[in-house]
Amino acid sequence: MEKITSLQNNLVKKVQALREAHERRETGMTIVDGVREIKRALDAGIVFDKVIYVHGSQEALIAQLFADKVDLVEVSSNVMEKLSYGERHEGVIAVIKTPQLALKNLKLSAKPLVMVLESLQKPGNLGAILRTCDAAGVEAVFVCDPKTDVFNPNVIRSSTGTVFNIPIVCENHEGIFAYLRSKKIKICSASPVGQKVYTKADFKGAWALVLGSEDKGLSNFWPLAADVTVKIPMKGKADSLNVSISAAIILYEALRQRQP
Repeated sequence: MEKITSLQNNLVKKVQALREAHERRETGMTIVDGVREIKRALDAGIVFDKVIYVHGSQEALIAQLFADKVDLVEVSSNVMEKLSYGERHEGVIAVIKTPQLALKNLKLSAKPLVMVLESLQKPGNLGAILRTCDAAGVEAVFVCDPKTDVFNPNVIRSSTGTVFNIPIVCENHEGIFAYLRSKKIKICSASPVGQKVYTKADFKGAWALVLGSEDKGLSNFWPLAADVTVKIPMKGKADSLNVSISAAIILYEALRQRQP
């Protein structure tokens, strides 16, 4: 394929459209920005549709993609600026097939630590939580009633590509709850009105930590379904923390308890 230099090129328009949620849903494709994120998608075995690059940029990565027989499309700098997210770009973006995982295909250890996220709205928060889950050894993430799609390019970027490292299942409340019960995984919901301080919970067995949306927190479903509800002490005037901060605090307490 000849180098694309026109912003009106059909391929350019199709790739740019993937910044929109409805286009991602209809095509089953999404965009990956950034070298680190693309490498992590490659390592995870994600199916690549094509990679768009500027000549002379990221030559080692382009050589690897060529060796892996990924479809490569060279574009001019002005086209790359049009396609890239914000002011920061690294001369390469990828179009991938959006990963999908069904509950029936999920494989966990005997005593896993998993995360359930309900109705999260902000891609940055979701990406940050996924990054923390990867670091803390969470085996899977369940997403119910999402307000942003998990493979939004902004989620991918804010997770630094760790979204590809963790099994993620999107399912309704009832389906996730039934699965957790079938695997004898206890449920811990977190909210400002939890029964006990998070450090008093015993996370040594099989546990699911449940967190809710940024503005409304959890619906009634999960606190009622939970084996325990926990809270993070608040000493100032603020009545809650950012959801990604809350996730990190509790997950690392769980990790501390679970380490030999």
